[in-house]
Amino acid sequence: MKRIEDIEKLSAEDLLRIGADESIPLPEDLQVRLPRPSGARHWSIAAAAAVMVGIAGWSLSRPAEPKDTFDDPYLAYAALEQALGKTSAKMQAAAQIVQEKELVIDHLSKYWK
Repeated sequence: MKRIEDIEKLSAEDLLRIGADESIPLPEDLQVRLPRPSGARHWSIAAAAAVMVGIAGWSLSRPAEPKDTFDDPYLAYAALEQALGKTSAKMQAAAQIVQEKELVIDHLSKYWK
């Protein structure tokens, strides 16, 4: 039996080679097939149909071409500045939260080593 540390060091090619090796015996428990619930096929067909109807409805409901909402470029620029200002404020608040949490993590990481 290999240790987890040894398995973690294996490359993807090694894992594929080991997985394809048929000389490795499998426990009898793994050879048992699970019974498929009756009606599972019908549910999967119904789910696929529902997804297709949803995609078709979404593609038909979206506008073909975006509409211009501003006639005056100065008003458009002012709206853009306002939106970017809000985004910047939220990003600064998030960065401050991350900075505070980094201090806590740095402090606690001393005890985890």
